[in-house]
Amino acid sequence: MTLREGLDEYYGANSGLFDTGQASSEKLGAYLRNHDVTHIVFGTTTMIADEMLQDMWTLLAVDVAKKEYVFDFLGTDESKVLMQSLKLWETLRVMVMAVPAGLKIWARSREMTRKWPWKDWEGYLDKPLGEIRREFNIRVI
Repeated sequence: MTLREGLDEYYGANSGLFDTGQASSEKLGAYLRNHDVTHIVFGTTTMIADEMLQDMWTLLAVDVAKKEYVFDFLGTDESKVLMQSLKLWETLRVMVMAVPAGLKIWARSREMTRKWPWKDWEGYLDKPLGEIRREFNIRVI
């Protein structure tokens, strides 16, 4: 499966995601597309536990500044909707349960040959995911 096919499948299976074409700004639309691509490359779902793991992958294994990754989403209308949908105790429970997988992500991110590009990933769209993961030495959890 290519990255493009993975994205098509991802969007088809997750119709409740924020529509990148309907984002409150062009900058946020690009942010959401970049984030969605990382889900495909690192093999995570949109369930809350995987979203937390995906944030870890992104902060450790993607060439985006931590400040940019966090603050380009916070303060948007979309982030407010997301935060209102989260249940505090469930979120805390999932965070604690995610610690072992987070340690694996930390270790595996250190084994990568280079970081995945936050921007300019379009050149990989027609490349098979297996080849991409081999090129970057990405081992999904």
